[in-house]
Amino acid sequence: FFLISLLVHLILFVSVFDIYFTSPIIHGMKQIDLPVQVPASRLVLFVADGLRADKFYELDEKGETRSPFLRNVVMNSGSWGVSHTRVPTESRPGHVALIAGFYEDVSAILKGWKENPIEFDSVFNKSRNTWAWGSPDILPMFARGENMSHVHIDCYRGDTQSFAGDDSSLLDEWVFDKVEKFFKLAETNKTLGGQLKEKNTVFFLHLLGIDTNGHSHYPMSKEYLDNIRKVDKGVEQVVDLFNQFYKDRKTAYVFTADHGMTDWGSHGAGLASETLTPLVVWGAGAEKHNDLQMPLNDESIKTTSNRRDVNQADIAPLMSSLVGSPIPVNSVGELPIEYLSMDSKSKSQLLHGNAQQLSEQFIVKMESIKNKTFTFSPFPKLSHSEIIDMNRKVTAFINQEKYEVANELSRKLSKLSLEGMSYFHTYHRTILYISIVLSFIGWIVEAAKKLEPLTPKQKFHVLSLLFAAGGIFTSLRIFVLDLPPSYHLYCTLPICIWYHIFTQRYTIQAGMMYILSKSFFVQKIALYTTVSVIAMLALVFSFFFRYILTVELLVFGVAIFKTPLPYKTKRYWATVCTFAAVFPMLPTVGRAPNSFLVFGGGLMGGILSYHLRSQKNNSVFSRLIPFLPFIAGCIQPVTMYISSNQGSVPTILHVLSWICPMMLCSVSCFACSCIAGYRLSFSSKGILFRLKDSALLNLQYTKVSNLYYIVHNLIAYMFLFFIVLAFFGVGNIASINSFDVKVVLPFLTKFNHLVMGLLLAYKVLLPYLLVACTLCCIAVVSRTNLQQLCYAVVIVSDVMGMHFFFLVQDSGSWLDIGTSISHYVICMSMVLSVLIFLAA
Repeated sequence: FFLISLLVHLILFVSVFDIYFTSPIIHGMKQIDLPVQVPASRLVLFVADGLRADKFYELDEKGETRSPFLRNVVMNSGSWGVSHTRVPTESRPGHVALIAGFYEDVSAILKGWKENPIEFDSVFNKSRNTWAWGSPDILPMFARGENMSHVHIDCYRGDTQSFAGDDSSLLDEWVFDKVEKFFKLAETNKTLGGQLKEKNTVFFLHLLGIDTNGHSHYPMSKEYLDNIRKVDKGVEQVVDLFNQFYKDRKTAYVFTADHGMTDWGSHGAGLASETLTPLVVWGAGAEKHNDLQMPLNDESIKTTSNRRDVNQADIAPLMSSLVGSPIPVNSVGELPIEYLSMDSKSKSQLLHGNAQQLSEQFIVKMESIKNKTFTFSPFPKLSHSEIIDMNRKVTAFINQEKYEVANELSRKLSKLSLEGMSYFHTYHRTILYISIVLSFIGWIVEAAKKLEPLTPKQKFHVLSLLFAAGGIFTSLRIFVLDLPPSYHLYCTLPICIWYHIFTQRYTIQAGMMYILSKSFFVQKIALYTTVSVIAMLALVFSFFFRYILTVELLVFGVAIFKTPLPYKTKRYWATVCTFAAVFPMLPTVGRAPNSFLVFGGGLMGGILSYHLRSQKNNSVFSRLIPFLPFIAGCIQPVTMYISSNQGSVPTILHVLSWICPMMLCSVSCFACSCIAGYRLSFSSKGILFRLKDSALLNLQYTKVSNLYYIVHNLIAYMFLFFIVLAFFGVGNIASINSFDVKVVLPFLTKFNHLVMGLLLAYKVLLPYLLVACTLCCIAVVSRTNLQQLCYAVVIVSDVMGMHFFFLVQDSGSWLDIGTSISHYVICMSMVLSVLIFLAA
């Protein structure tokens, strides 16, 4: 059952990405050439990784700007605004939105945001030549694929990036030095010099220093802010270099960022500090916005109403229009013509070209769905004939010099095309939605069926034929519609589950009648239902309101005194619950590192470990165990202090860190809670034995035997409660993206995706393992059927999972979208990890 349950929940876990977050890329569109002569022959793109808009635009404590060159550009010769990024605010999806013009699907995370899950078009593809310098995590993905020999990249070594307090601005200086040497080489290399003089040339400078300094020292730090000054100086040097080499003033410049950063040095979610990034455009073809008032601080950033804001994907068609290349065919960006300094006719033609490029995607998507569907439901707001008519009208208005009317009609066509693409993108969502919900309900029934012993299943040949025919018909329909192969899995899964349930429908009916025939259950069914619903809702709402965990812990600590357990056991349990109740009330993220809490947690863990240790084992190892949490509590603050102030961590601290990794992951207090729970069950084993023996003596459903099953279900609920507490309570985590990279500093300081990811996963999964082990111990001590406990756990967790499945959304606030998917992933990950531990 556990292996099958693991497979079913793995399918349910992955399904949410196919339902809500599938790839937006479609193929088969024709290229739309822009019939406009643009003033720029080349484009230079600067991306300051991790740069927040407020830190870039605001003045420092002396009233001076941190970026004098770029501020002078904005005030006198360029345009400025704010670019709005989307969740997940990570480097790869941010760069894909900037350079390719679309928002990447979540499936890219399965390849570490590095590899290309699906090949896509980009501004680099459309260029004559592209030269890029920067991080090996970003540049290679734009140089892979067929016919990409014209994209030339130069990267530094991957281990150059460090979070140990080193001066990460050296990464940016490396890029600027490489560009300078490159142009010096071009002065003597005629072949390279000739390539550089060609039109439609793109240069890309990826500047990672600000992001790395933000992770290491946070955005309020001197290192982060000084790095902004160094980037500004480097940009000025590059601009002077281009002016000296070309001497034609036909270079367009774009300066922006892929994402921002929170005050505590992380990114990935949808806070304003993560999604608001600066945008500065100047040079050939760029408009001068002298009518805009530059912001002076963070508040003016938020309240300036006349700034030119864009969506991040809008920058791709803007760059294509500046350099005169076709817009990438997969782009969903809308051209912000306010940034272009051209005549009205050229602007209208460019805007019309953008509308044609978007409507071409709509047509291809519509025809793809129409050709594969038996009963086609068209998008009500736009049709193929209407697109042709609107394009004809726009062309006529441009010829009549009615540019404003033409622009409004082009914008309308663009917006309707985007709405239509979204409509067809979710066209087959309903069938998946129904299939997953039926799978959830079916597996809840299957797990509930396992709680009571049933007679062997009865096979019904007619029923088997009906379900088999339904599965074959479903698979054939998916095949004919040419839907993704994963749809076969999602749609046939509920058929298999419900077939197994229906083969035992008579025994299920008999079991239900037997339960309802007992007076105790008939009288108490309403009370059980009410308590169960409240308990379930408490777990669900604890994802949103963490203080519920504190309330429940205090209730558990007080309720224990109403039991006939030994006073010492009750005191242990109440003490641990009271201490643990403090953690959910602490701030989640956004606070400064508190070494006192780390040190105090280690000290408290050591004291409780000493009191809870076995009195029968007096070995040296047993005596040393209580001191390990205390030692770990000292290592973490010392390591973080040294790395932040000296730039490196001594080897001895690394060695000590790897010796006691469990305590360094801040779970010592939680481990004591699990131990107390084990001691609680050990002390109460006599009561549980008597309850179980009463049930086994076939006393039917007396109050004693029913009390046993109440305790049985209570243990399952407590198990899930501690799983939730392990993630949201003790870990002080608000969402998946709330982890601070500094928790891995005691183990390593060089940037390594794999090791850092494994350490963070270890930090999350270790409390789950402790809870799973405690459950196994309780089952052994109390002579409770572990499998039945697990069945109850699956029921409760699936109810929670189905609840969060209904709450997942892919529209509205990006913070809400990120939170909804985060909660579902957390809930399903809890079930999967527990099933893995218990199956092992």
